Amino acid sequence: MFNFDQLLIIFSGLLLLVVVLSFINEKTIKLPYEIGLVVFGLGFIVLVIIGQTLDIIHVPEELLNLYREFNFNDFLFHGVLCFMLFSGASRIEFGDFKADKFVIGSTAVIGTLVSTLVYGLLFWGLGFIIQVNIGILEALILGAIVSPTDPISAMSILAKAGLPKRIGLIIEGEALFNDGVAVAIFATLMSILKHTSGDVSFVTFMWGLSTDILGAALVGFVISFLLFEVFKRSEDSFIKIFSSILTVMLAYLICEYLGFSGPIAAVICGLYYATGIAKLKRLRSEHMSQEVRRLFYSFWSVVDNLLNGILFLLVGLLFIDITHFNTMSVIMIVIIAIGSVIINTIARMAGVYASLLLNKNPPKGMKRIRFNTFLTWAGLKGGLCLALIMGVNTSFSSPIYGIFLVSTYAIVFFTTVIQGLTVGKGYIILSQSQLTTDKKTGLQPQAMEK
Repeated sequence: MFNFDQLLIIFSGLLLLVVVLSFINEKTIKLPYEIGLVVFGLGFIVLVIIGQTLDIIHVPEELLNLYREFNFNDFLFHGVLCFMLFSGASRIEFGDFKADKFVIGSTAVIGTLVSTLVYGLLFWGLGFIIQVNIGILEALILGAIVSPTDPISAMSILAKAGLPKRIGLIIEGEALFNDGVAVAIFATLMSILKHTSGDVSFVTFMWGLSTDILGAALVGFVISFLLFEVFKRSEDSFIKIFSSILTVMLAYLICEYLGFSGPIAAVICGLYYATGIAKLKRLRSEHMSQEVRRLFYSFWSVVDNLLNGILFLLVGLLFIDITHFNTMSVIMIVIIAIGSVIINTIARMAGVYASLLLNKNPPKGMKRIRFNTFLTWAGLKGGLCLALIMGVNTSFSSPIYGIFLVSTYAIVFFTTVIQGLTVGKGYIILSQSQLTTDKKTGLQPQAMEK
């Protein structure tokens, strides 16, 4: 039985690593917070693994056993995830999505479905090539795990890339909603894996997915409506914060009980609060609205940065317990990592292009094909992918889970570090390419949005 002391030991150790590695990053290469944690976290894990291999570093067996016994599924799905999604969504109002609701909705739903299918099929093919027996349903589950983009990384990293507001909102909006869609797909596929022979009709699958999403949206709206009344009528700052915490917890728990998508409900709650706080700013005095907004966003900013940092380190620490990889050679790990990154790029591109085939209104300054290419590269993966992969550590055999873990971590590392550091330059190159084309054809280019 896992007790409070054990939880405190794990949390204290993770927080220590977050503080130390973030401080080193701040005083040395000064990468963005998320990228710095990924880079230095990987460096720390590599040093520990090498130290273990050379018998220089010894990780106490008691600590490894404590780590193995920890229930990641409960901690991530019933603790961390709902707060991260609420925090990310609470920065964006419903009205911000009005101009691009079709792009965001189609990319979040159709794009995630297509990406899951394409990744699953291609990874199943990779398993055949490297002679690893991976079932098609297992491969599709991995596709659902790595398909969602990360709203936390998107908002933090892309904000530093200097993108136009409209493009930033499209990327953030898609990241918020595809999280819930991906979790619904993931939960449906896991249910098929656990409780049936794997035979399910497309109609049954889509009906279950639609019910999850619509039911979660309804629960999120109702709970937010009721508790936001407490938020706006109370004069006590602490009650305001407590009501927002209670909102996301109640919505998530009710959805879990009813079988709906808890992440979708958390996103709806966050959007409702963001919209409601914006209305308070217009209806009340400027001083009061600024105070409320400062308190609200300061609190949730701390929450999402802390939880996201812990997640980035938590998945890396899984590699210290090398029992998952004792049957995998270094060459096999490299092949899986590189193959996963390539397949992820193909799957992301397929999802983006499939969802935007009918979109004839790309942002100003970019043609549709260039916008689709940029949106493909801006698909940063992060916290949710890590949460999902850690939540299935008991659902697959050790070799298969080791392969899935390598695949997920390679994708998160590549998209967060490589794509995260170059996404701003990619936008500039594509936009300048568009302007150059317009000059050659004698057309007057549209001004880019600020």
